[in-house]
Amino acid sequence: MSKVDEELTRRLRGAQRPVDVDELFEALERRRSHRERVRRVQTGALAFAVLASTIAGFVVLRSAFEVDEDTNVGDGFPLPANGEIVFSAGSPDGYVHLYAMQPDGAGRRRITDFGSDDTTPEVSPDGRTIAFVHQLEDATPAIATIPIGGGVVTWLTDGELFVTDGPSWSPDGTRIAFAAHDGESQRIFATNADGSDPRAITGDDVHWAEGPAWSPDGSRIAFAASPISGDEAPSVWDIYTVAPDGGDLTNVTRTSDRSHDESSPTWSPDGERIAFARQGLEESAIVLRRLSDGRETHVTEGSFVEGSPAWSPDGRWIAFDRAGVDRDPGEHPARQDLWLIHPDGTGETRLTTDGAFDPTWQPLPAGSIEPPASATPEPTASPSPGTHGRDIGLAFPVCHVENLTGIDWYGEGTVGAAWTGARVRPDGRCPEEGTGEYVVAADIDGDGVAEPGGMGYFPSCLFCRPYATSDLNADGVLELVVLEEASSTPSYSFYEVSVPTSERSPGIYNLSVAPPGAPEANLSANEPLRLVVGGDEGFSGGVTCEAYPEAPTLVYTWVFGEVDADTDLEVHTTRLQLGEDGIFHVLGSDDSLAPRSDPPTIPTDSACGVDFHPAP
Repeated sequence: MSKVDEELTRRLRGAQRPVDVDELFEALERRRSHRERVRRVQTGALAFAVLASTIAGFVVLRSAFEVDEDTNVGDGFPLPANGEIVFSAGSPDGYVHLYAMQPDGAGRRRITDFGSDDTTPEVSPDGRTIAFVHQLEDATPAIATIPIGGGVVTWLTDGELFVTDGPSWSPDGTRIAFAAHDGESQRIFATNADGSDPRAITGDDVHWAEGPAWSPDGSRIAFAASPISGDEAPSVWDIYTVAPDGGDLTNVTRTSDRSHDESSPTWSPDGERIAFARQGLEESAIVLRRLSDGRETHVTEGSFVEGSPAWSPDGRWIAFDRAGVDRDPGEHPARQDLWLIHPDGTGETRLTTDGAFDPTWQPLPAGSIEPPASATPEPTASPSPGTHGRDIGLAFPVCHVENLTGIDWYGEGTVGAAWTGARVRPDGRCPEEGTGEYVVAADIDGDGVAEPGGMGYFPSCLFCRPYATSDLNADGVLELVVLEEASSTPSYSFYEVSVPTSERSPGIYNLSVAPPGAPEANLSANEPLRLVVGGDEGFSGGVTCEAYPEAPTLVYTWVFGEVDADTDLEVHTTRLQLGEDGIFHVLGSDDSLAPRSDPPTIPTDSACGVDFHPAP
């Protein structure tokens, strides 16, 4: 952990948040007071004391050095190779950014370059994506992801949760655990890797839970928490494990002396040991605990402040951050730098000298990816909600931004993205959600920012987002499907990017319906195609597909009937094909009637590679 108490204070004061700020400050102060008491005791035994208070709540003033006689973890196991080390560091622009370097300290490169503090990175199991805490000014801290080579940020959480610590990937890469305050307590949460279905893992039987770490087999999540209620002081922080469904809570370290704090657990790749930071009256160190018998050994020897241990994918190294080595008189706290050490306490190596913290390792599964080039990516935009909008590369800021990443528009290996968002108002502030002019933009060339030359538009949009891509005219170029889900009948709109040989500026454009359209099916000529899917009182719709992917044809079923009428239902089935002219042409429409007692079945299966499903 690296976020000091003052950093959390800054976040709390600057964020738009639905949490009890006083309660957060009170808990933070209780923890600070506890650590200060321990620090005063330790100063009598050490040559100097360094206070490096963190959200995880440790002051690691290391003591006795005990070498573990075990061999390095990983011997005999088919483990991934060690890729880059990803970490956080301050920058002259006043923000904290993400960086990466080779395990020997060479090839340092910047990953993020936003007006934000980006901390506690964690690389996905496939080595391609970084999850981290993303803190914009005047916005609630959030869990976000970014490609390890840099690019577009994807927000996974919103202002409903005040993220305080994070994140940890499940071994299969489908879930991410993190710590957040939900307005009542700080808990461990887990969400799907796309940000959906966030759920609390811990309950009220532990307090101020933080630092989650998923076990290599996916069966447990380790974290630090206090067994003492926030109404009691001082507290202690132990290491716990819990099943991902919240069951089988286990206090692993069960510290009996309230003078001890433990934080930042990290699993050995074979799952047999946990490394963590411990601070106490008699001992302060990075500690290894063997889970089979509870045996503990100290990796470090007790002269400086250190924490955030991170086990290498091959199990042969532990990276950590250390402060106090170059401490100037009066410096508070001392600057942190990155170090490596073997689990047996040998091979201690310093990697940085100019400030760095929160290390994590990139795993390189066999045959998956090569380490990215050590080149600094171009500055990229961080789409997010904000009071004054965000710059994603257009000529104006946009608000209520949603994006879809990983789009290879031309099928040539260039990874782009798409956005939806509302223009800022003339006074520079964001309109209310669902109001204002909404635009659709695209990054075609993979530079992380939108092409300013062409944009799609929404006449109105409430809870809309880039949803999926598909080649709807079999020309090798993907089209974009945008979803609006403001009701039980979501609607889908369609957009194309300019092809390389087009005379149009690079960008994205609305796809409309050619005359005469199909008025009976609610498809107006010369208007953008908009398909309503699902059912509601009075109407319903569904989409199927023919001849995909060779000659895709959308088949749209639209059913209409007056509410509370006794007349039959109107059923209109319209076949649409996207032509080379960039317009949807009506190939034919079948109109019929159906009795209300026997309404037609509305299709809900995937169509043309897109899951057009009703909203739940």
